[in-house]
Amino acid sequence: MLTITLCTYAFEQIVQWRYGAAGVIALGLVSLGHKVRNTTFTCIGLAALALLLAQ
Repeated sequence: MLTITLCTYAFEQIVQWRYGAAGVIALGLVSLGHKVRNTTFTCIGLAALALLLAQ
């Protein structure tokens, strides 16, 4: 369990370093949507991440 937590933290830090606050918000929407099983949040977060990656 500790390994998963550390990997998640490291990934979040990389996203924040590379894409700033918008990347963290998009990642948060994806994780929140997955956690509560809401496809709207997940799709919005994935679309935002895709737009950030396309820059």
